Amino acid sequence: MAAVVFDIDGTLLDSADGIVAGFRYALRFVGFEAPDAATLRSDLGPPVGQIFLALGLSPDRIEPAIAAYRRFYLNEGVAQSVPYPGITAALDRLAASGVRLGIATAKRTDLALAILRHHNLEHLFEAIGGAEVGHPTKDATLAHTLDLMGLPASAIMLGDRHSDIAAGHACGVRPIAVSWGYGTIAELVGARPERIIDHPAEVVALARVGINAD
Repeated sequence: MAAVVFDIDGTLLDSADGIVAGFRYALRFVGFEAPDAATLRSDLGPPVGQIFLALGLSPDRIEPAIAAYRRFYLNEGVAQSVPYPGITAALDRLAASGVRLGIATAKRTDLALAILRHHNLEHLFEAIGGAEVGHPTKDATLAHTLDLMGLPASAIMLGDRHSDIAAGHACGVRPIAVSWGYGTIAELVGARPERIIDHPAEVVALARVGINAD
């Protein structure tokens, strides 16, 4: 049976405002001057600790900053997000067509669950994979999600960043990029997706190809 595994940030939800606000809060909490909003928005998608290191935060302050970010995000950040236009309708159509849905995100699983619950989307997904100690990378997280789903045939990995597409290639599923997220078109093209789609409705047709092939 066909399956689609979704990234969250930049694919399901425009969550940049809450993420950036969380970055600012966390960096200030550990006494680090936060850069401007454009800099904080420039590389959304990787794990939070990786982003903080890239910004110049010293290793000894990474864990306190991550903890502060997660507190802020659970309390305030989840509310500063909105589904992209057409996403909810596409999810409903996929579910009604019998397509199995999963999540593979660089968020920690509890944060992923919180934001999906906030938007009343959690019930649509049979497996929610977040970055954890046992699977910290996007490749490993996608593999974990696929394992939870029983390694479905004709699976699609849908995401907005090169890491999503690379994970799809690494796990042997169909890597489909979305143009409405945080990755640039040049970045996505360089990652070699099967295709780039411009509206969530397009994934419904792609998943149905998988249904017909089963």
